[in-house]
Amino acid sequence: MTTRFSPGEPSDWEFHIVAPDGTIRTEFDEAHGQRGHLIVVRRDLTRFQHLHPTLENDGTWRVEAFTLPDPGIYRAFLDLMIDGRPITLGFDIFAAGPLEVAARPETARHATTAEYHVELSSNEVSAGETTELTFEICRSGDRVSRLDSYLGALGHLVALREGDLAYLHIHPEETSPDSGRVKFGAEFPTPGRYRLFLQSKPEGTLITTKHDVRIDN
Repeated sequence: MTTRFSPGEPSDWEFHIVAPDGTIRTEFDEAHGQRGHLIVVRRDLTRFQHLHPTLENDGTWRVEAFTLPDPGIYRAFLDLMIDGRPITLGFDIFAAGPLEVAARPETARHATTAEYHVELSSNEVSAGETTELTFEICRSGDRVSRLDSYLGALGHLVALREGDLAYLHIHPEETSPDSGRVKFGAEFPTPGRYRLFLQSKPEGTLITTKHDVRIDN
């Protein structure tokens, strides 16, 4: 499997999933409309991609025109469902070149993209306990009137812990699509700084926003 890429240059990327007995796995269940979800983040948590590789009959996974936009070390997480059991595989990939790292805030609950403003609200967040995270999505100061489904849900949330990149892929609770809100029940395993990547589809526009939380206890 190729793990080194030239930044900014697209290439077709292929890989296989090998079973413990050394054979190539060819059968995977669907989860949220896809047989594989590939999450790629740079290790400083400033770059994020959510991709869906295609699966060939011989077990070859393929991502067409795969691109790492900037130099750095990236972590790839492949979410799979095998025999009804969720499995996440993680591995590093690399893009050579000088690395520029911007400082991140301790906390950031507001984010703006594509004319939409997203605000995170929650009760006190403690490690090891389920916390309700609510994201309110507004446009021009008003809550949006419609959230469309993306991959079978009103939102998807990926949480990564700073440092070791402990990974959570969280799916939302049931909410009304006309509420302008999407809610998640999340349990963070330990204290630390986490970056949250929310994907939602207000009024038919797929957006990704970044939010930062710090858990002290």
